[in-house]
Amino acid sequence: MDAINEQALRILRLMGNTTSKKVTPSVGAEQEYFIVDREKYLQRKDLIFSGRTLFGAMPPKGQELDDHYFGSIRERIAAFMKDINEELWKLGVSAKTQHNEVAPAQHELAPIYAQCNIATDNNQLMMEVMKKVAYRHGLVCLLHEKPFAGVNGSGKHNNWSITTDDGINMLDPGKTPHENFQFLLVLGAIMKAVDKHADLLRESA
Repeated sequence: MDAINEQALRILRLMGNTTSKKVTPSVGAEQEYFIVDREKYLQRKDLIFSGRTLFGAMPPKGQELDDHYFGSIRERIAAFMKDINEELWKLGVSAKTQHNEVAPAQHELAPIYAQCNIATDNNQLMMEVMKKVAYRHGLVCLLHEKPFAGVNGSGKHNNWSITTDDGINMLDPGKTPHENFQFLLVLGAIMKAVDKHADLLRESA
């Protein structure tokens, strides 16, 4: 974070910005997960011990239809989501949205973005709360990235940006070619850094 702050301020000064004093990375991690009935979960030792299915036939219905993704949230799941929001609020974590995902029984919870160190802690709290609240509802929350073959897995999409202490989003495209210069410069620098330090990114994943 110190390196990003130092180098981003250097770029801002070169572009004539003398008011910003600090630059910090922000993250909003969208947490995808599967919810299954606890009684059915307890019948599958592979799910219990590994968090994913290791054998079995493909389901008769996969994710070919849009009835889950675009459908309304089932009452039992909606009650579970409501309790999650209340528990997270008690911990100071603000959830922005929750909805069905592409695969059957798959859902997503997206918090409001925060400074990256805080956002990382918030995501750990979020996953712990989801598992505990699911247990209270007679459900099990599966956070494995690929618990079921043949349907989408659960990702953790990170909405990442860098912002100044006076509210400038350095990855916000401008409305004119002149205003767009900062966005293109910062985006190009990030792409170069990802390419140059790809080994470090893979090791830290």
